[in-house]
Amino acid sequence: MSSRTPLEQIKRETLAAHRSPHLRKGAQAPPDQIDQLDATGGAAYHHPGPYDATLASRNRDARHAPLAAVEGSNREALRATPAVNVVDAVTRRVPLQGTASVPSGQADFSGNVMRYEEGADLMREKDAAGGAYKRYDHVQYHPEDLKGKGEPSFTIERDLKAGKKSKD
Repeated sequence: MSSRTPLEQIKRETLAAHRSPHLRKGAQAPPDQIDQLDATGGAAYHHPGPYDATLASRNRDARHAPLAAVEGSNREALRATPAVNVVDAVTRRVPLQGTASVPSGQADFSGNVMRYEEGADLMREKDAAGGAYKRYDHVQYHPEDLKGKGEPSFTIERDLKAGKKSKD
């Protein structure tokens, strides 16, 4: 059975990511700095954070591993990034920059031809895999609404912003 909304899919994936056997005591990571600052007392409590998906304990089983879910898209992102930028990110420990800055089939500034497949634009394409981002059948959307606010909220907020700009 496939999920009809992104929220249902996220809930299902969250349950899968927190399943046994990787939550055994021996597989848990030691407390991080945030956990150590928690002075509420009692047993140690782990505050989930954005980097928990990278823990080895969460990636033991490839069927439920959070990093396995993004392996293909990460590979395409690296293909879409000039090699100089990838080396710079790894050696200097800076964020990866320049992803898809050179269109596929074109040469980058070093003369290397970029070959990668562009994925769906989840913000604009209705037929994107997994459904369009924040788009539901029962809600009407303005063509310029990229954030999925829906009508009439999008139009009202856009008009309010336009009114503020005209007063300045």
